[in-house]
Amino acid sequence: MTIRFGRGCGTRGWLSLACALLVATSLGCTRGPQSNRIQSMMLEPARDAERIGNYERALELYKDVAEDGVVSAQYRVARFYEKGQGTPQNDAEAARWYEAAANAGETRAYAPLARYYENGKGVPQDDVRAYELYLKAAAAGDASSAFKVGQFLEKGRAGKADPAAAARYYQIAADGGDDNAQLTLGDLYRNGNGVAADPAAAERWYATAAATAEAKARDGNVYAQDRLGQLYLEGKGVPKDPKAGVNWLNTAAVNGYVWAQARLGRLFERGSSDVQANPEMARRYFEMAAAQGEANSMFALGRLYAAGNGVARDGPRAAELFQQSAAGGATYAYAALGDLYAAGDGVPQDDAEALRWYKEGALHGEADALLKLGEAYEAGRGVPQDPAGALMWYILAEQQKNGRAGDRIERLTAELDAADVSRAEDLAEAWRRGNL
Repeated sequence: MTIRFGRGCGTRGWLSLACALLVATSLGCTRGPQSNRIQSMMLEPARDAERIGNYERALELYKDVAEDGVVSAQYRVARFYEKGQGTPQNDAEAARWYEAAANAGETRAYAPLARYYENGKGVPQDDVRAYELYLKAAAAGDASSAFKVGQFLEKGRAGKADPAAAARYYQIAADGGDDNAQLTLGDLYRNGNGVAADPAAAERWYATAAATAEAKARDGNVYAQDRLGQLYLEGKGVPKDPKAGVNWLNTAAVNGYVWAQARLGRLFERGSSDVQANPEMARRYFEMAAAQGEANSMFALGRLYAAGNGVARDGPRAAELFQQSAAGGATYAYAALGDLYAAGDGVPQDDAEALRWYKEGALHGEADALLKLGEAYEAGRGVPQDPAGALMWYILAEQQKNGRAGDRIERLTAELDAADVSRAEDLAEAWRRGNL
């Protein structure tokens, strides 16, 4: 049997490989219908209207021709409805016209129609139909669709997961210049998923992804930049190069990648065997991440302000950052707030305020906050001294995996009479049922 490819497949490179793979799945590979001279003449008034920005008139003219079965006009009508040009945006109409164009063999319609089916916009969500369309689009030469095919195969979204086949499609898309596929290939080689683990290959693909995105007049692929930074800092399978690692992470951070910002903040806060601690640099990166709402970086920045480490000491600013951090989900910051007021560390010393924040942390199940409540009740700070109440909080702290609570429980259990111990245990159980 002789297999003949359509003109759009070519005979070399990633495109021919895509066609070969798609023939195996009984899907065709063609350029799609071409407008003849008469159809081109019919389309010219619509194109003229579109060129001058008269989208309502252009859509009207395209629809007249599309309803007569001119496939390229059907594709243009779908685009107008998708973008809301000359008409209110309408996913259902866009999908309907893309469907008509795709069914007539318009290869440009495959990928957008696949996205509609993938996301359930304008049509019922259907992974199998989306996968079929992405396959067709990939065969027609669309690298981003080959990347989507890889994702579907890797995750088993249209059948059984097949990491090896996914890797082949990622390779097709990567060779076709899709930087997301290049990034994904880097991840596959780094982790040995669907391919043999190969850190050097991971390094090459990360670098390619970063360069590809930059060549497309973007700021670069920040994920690839971040991965390269980690790879050089770790030196696992590639020569260790801390300077290059920090430089790549900095590139990603400056380009707005919040996790690179947070990563550099932690690196400079703590230092390592390869990178000297630098509180001022830590502050800079934590501030970048905090400005994007990253709760852990807000907390870390608050610690720097509380200690005056790399920045002028500022208790109120630290308290503000701890509150923002806690509100953003880093609920362990409540205990830090309590500590700030308990010690009067840059803010007025206030045991009642400390207790308020410890209780807020306790309500979120924070073990340190529960332990600090026990200490406050045992010492009578902000509340009347109450050893049985202290035992209650220590019991709760231990239940939340606080390793320091056990010794306190053992000590108070020995000091209190059996009735008080029993009462503390009952109170702890009642509080846990009502709050955790």
